[in-house]
Amino acid sequence: MDGRPTLYVCHGDEGGPRMHPCRRVQEAFHDAGIEYDKVIGGHGSPIPFLRKGSRDELEAATGSRRLPTLKLEDGSVLTHSREILGWVKEWRAAPTS
Repeated sequence: MDGRPTLYVCHGDEGGPRMHPCRRVQEAFHDAGIEYDKVIGGHGSPIPFLRKGSRDELEAATGSRRLPTLKLEDGSVLTHSREILGWVKEWRAAPTS
């Protein structure tokens, strides 16, 4: 890693519906000015039997098959959009050096 968090999102990416978790967390990152690496970690439907491909690589990288997932530089993983949005809020509130 290059010091930036890695955000794993679905194929809907930033073009998904406004309420889609993958879009919401990316908008929060942009609004906060957080630089991050992005990986498309899933393709197709969120319903497992309708998905295209597998999420084996996502699980190997993060220990989770859920999207969005955020992997921080220290290796910790956040697997729910609420957790990720909470991390962004804390990041914004942290004092800068």
